[in-house]
Amino acid sequence: MLKLKELINIDLLKRIADNIYAIAGIHMSICDIDGSLEFAVGQVDICSKFHRVNPITCNRCKISDKYSNEHIMEGKPIAYKCLNNIWDIAMPVVISGMHIATIFFGQFFYEDEIVDIEYFRAQALEFGFDEKEYLDALSRIPVLSKEKINYIMEYYQALIMTLAESGLRQLEYKNSQKELEKNRKYLNTIFNSVNDAILVRNFEGKILDVNETAISMFGYSRNEFINMNMQDIISPNSPKHYLQKQDLLNEIKKTDPLIVEAIYIDKNNNEFWGEANIRIANIDGDERIIMVSRNIEVRKQAELELQNEAFELEKLRTEFFANISHELRTPLNIILGAIKINSMNLGKENIEKEKIIKNTNIEKQNCLRLIRLVNNLIDSTKLDTEYFEMNMINCNIINVVEEITLSAAEYINSNNLTLTFDTDIEEKIIACDLDKIERIMLNILSNAVKFTDPGGNIFVNIFDGEEFITILIEDTGIGIPKDKLDTIFDRFRQIDKSFTRNHEGSGIGLSLVKSFVEMQGGKISVESKCGVGTKFCIKLPVRVVDDNNSEENIKLLNSNLSNYVERIKVEFSDIYKL
Repeated sequence: MLKLKELINIDLLKRIADNIYAIAGIHMSICDIDGSLEFAVGQVDICSKFHRVNPITCNRCKISDKYSNEHIMEGKPIAYKCLNNIWDIAMPVVISGMHIATIFFGQFFYEDEIVDIEYFRAQALEFGFDEKEYLDALSRIPVLSKEKINYIMEYYQALIMTLAESGLRQLEYKNSQKELEKNRKYLNTIFNSVNDAILVRNFEGKILDVNETAISMFGYSRNEFINMNMQDIISPNSPKHYLQKQDLLNEIKKTDPLIVEAIYIDKNNNEFWGEANIRIANIDGDERIIMVSRNIEVRKQAELELQNEAFELEKLRTEFFANISHELRTPLNIILGAIKINSMNLGKENIEKEKIIKNTNIEKQNCLRLIRLVNNLIDSTKLDTEYFEMNMINCNIINVVEEITLSAAEYINSNNLTLTFDTDIEEKIIACDLDKIERIMLNILSNAVKFTDPGGNIFVNIFDGEEFITILIEDTGIGIPKDKLDTIFDRFRQIDKSFTRNHEGSGIGLSLVKSFVEMQGGKISVESKCGVGTKFCIKLPVRVVDDNNSEENIKLLNSNLSNYVERIKVEFSDIYKL
């Protein structure tokens, strides 16, 4: 709510009112809308020394004041005779539709009325006033014509309205200036708080203003920037960027905002990639170029890494398909060769039965190699499409691992290797997928056989734990180079990529092993040292599932145990000689 003193110089108004009082002799006061007195001019003795002193007459004054306050809200002057029989006028001060103050005139008599002296004499007697002093005060009450009263009211109203309107304009101007300053500070705060560098430049490339982020990003002070050109902060190695006015206009017409990437250069001559969002804006009637730039060096490095990864992946795919072609062609050629030899033997009069049996076994072994390769490819594809389903059942994991290990013992021993199995617990029921456990164990064991020279050792140990069962498969083989350990479980990876290597393989076996372990909630890791050996550590969580088909699970377990030999033939097909 506006206050009169916010719009008008009260001291100046009081001096003017004092002069009018000296001429007209009429009391005047101004009260704020909340009733607080701003100032009063002149004094009417009959009121101040008599009526406002006696409780009864004072109460009459208060009733009259209340009447004026209740009716002044209607927005028009109120002329009323108070209960003590003297005229008062209340006139509202309304600015822009708002009642902000009230002017009070009085106390006075109109010259065309007859003052009832006897009424006041009786009042002096009634309330104990000194009659002579009371009537003397009565005689000093101004007697004015209605025209003069109207002139005084109109003058005060015009004066105060003029001063108030002028003050209001000044107040509005001050408020608008405050708002502008507030907005300027607000925009300046945003300008200097954003994480992106903001540069304001003209079409010739001259830098006109920068924010704090630009100062931090490039290392120049604001004063240094003001004397610089955009060419000073863009590297010669940068891709094409638009510095000329016509180029900018043409490009922004095509796309607004224009987004370009450039190589910037800071004060220390360090280059970095940046992305600029460019617009043309009108600032104080002049067209300016606003560039919002951010450092995208991290993004560019990430893009480069992604490109390198894509290149590496493509290289791996190429090597993989070349290797798959080799893995397919080699057993097929061997099978074809064995068939030809058998055909030649069958054409002879004296058939060499032993050679036919030998070649038939060769054909069978290489068929198993192809089956193993196809199985791995199918499983790899299922994993990619998330089509792989797990068949988790509760079983004694110690018995399962031991049966798989011992079933492979014949094949391991036939390669002049010693297999040792040990466990610190005889029974541990956990939920697992029997088929995947078998695939995991046989794959790692077959790798151990491949890369361990005759006379070496392979150890399978099981350790109990509260949260995990730990299965360690360790060999005394050739080991894995340190730089290959981080990628040993990556698909398509092989330690030896040459086609003249001593051992066959597609490069997807261990990636499947890792997936099978993790799909059961487990973890797998590897340690190795060249010339010493390799150790795979498998941790399976100790947990069970709701077992509603226990009889079927027992049948499945027995079926798996009886089929280990055939499955071992498949997994060991590229190393075992029948």
